[in-house]
Order: sequence, then C-alpha cells, then structure tokens
Amino acid sequence: MQPEEGTGWLLELLSEVQLQQYFLRLRDDLNVTRLSHFEYVKNEDLEKIGMGRPGQRRLWEAVKRRKALCKRKSWMSKVFSGKRLEAEFPPHHSQST
Repeated sequence: MQPEEGTGWLLELLSEVQLQQYFLRLRDDLNVTRLSHFEYVKNEDLEKIGMGRPGQRRLWEAVKRRKALCKRKSWMSKVFSGKRLEAEFPPHHSQST
C-alpha cells in the first residue's frame, strides 16, 4: 500500500525509530497528517493503538528532533530569503528636490 502524498514524512519518522507498523493507525485512527498534530496526541492515545511505553518514548524523541529540525530550517529560510530579496531589490532612495 502506497502512503498518501503528504504523509511520507510520517512513515519516514516512524521508520527512523522502527515503529512503521503504527503508520496506518496513527494516520487513520489518530488523524496525524502533520507534525503539529502530535501536539494533540497523548500517551493514552498511543496506548489505545497498541504502542508500548518504550515505543512511545522513541516516538516522542523523534518528534522532538523533527520539530527542532523544521524550526531550524524555517528560521534559516527566513533569514536567507530575506538577504536574497535585499540583493535582488536594492533599497530605493527617494531624492528630495
């Protein structure tokens, strides 16, 4: 079964911590389709889909790392895209008469 486009990141994240067997349950039962959706997932929810405590710990660590990575990329893209825009469009100085 091919994962839907847009949820490949979830399968990749789960594969990193050897929890890929929970992909369909996370996506379909808990409706996790974005990284931010994990903010609403509780340990009890993970227990209900059959994930044990060690798996939960590995998952939360992976989510934490992924969020930090995304935050870093977001910050860097804002800084570097701003510099690129300044280079492409130099400040326009109006001359007073």
